[in-house]
Amino acid sequence: MVGGLRVRGGRRFFSDLKLEFETFVDSATTLSAEYFQTKFEELENIDDSATRGRYFDYFVGLLFNQLPDVNVVIGREIATGEIDVFVACLDAPDWLHRLVGDATLLENKWREKPTGTDDISVFHDKVTMATASCKVCYFVSMSGFTSERNIGAEQLMQSKTDPKMVGWDREDVKEMVREGTPESLLRSHVM
Repeated sequence: MVGGLRVRGGRRFFSDLKLEFETFVDSATTLSAEYFQTKFEELENIDDSATRGRYFDYFVGLLFNQLPDVNVVIGREIATGEIDVFVACLDAPDWLHRLVGDATLLENKWREKPTGTDDISVFHDKVTMATASCKVCYFVSMSGFTSERNIGAEQLMQSKTDPKMVGWDREDVKEMVREGTPESLLRSHVM
């Protein structure tokens, strides 16, 4: 223990990363890319997948909180279940509002196996039942998505409309971490 922090492998590790993320989500709008790189490394070193998954929701929420004039809510309950990250974009810049609508919703998975079609269908159903006007929703899967001739998760996402669904994998997350924001990744999916 060093100053209330556990030391793991010679590195500082926050004893309650979830509390840190919860505290920051409301006020942290100008975090550096270095901050995200450090926290991403900490997440990668968490052995318990359930704990890492919960923290990952807050981490992704913090990344989206770097966008100007958005409101981020983690773990928002709706009639059909919980939304991992809800991003209200009513006051966001015009480019973002035109891209995603009044809000965008994100589902996050950090598992060993690629995400399959069941998870895609469940998330899209949640999004369509949400009351927010959402044009694009995002599914973040650190292990990627199944891809089979006509029935894989990648193919299913491509078929989803109203709202459109975009899948992001580990490389996309690393890009957001390097930049300290999802802005360029959001913009690149318009092309």
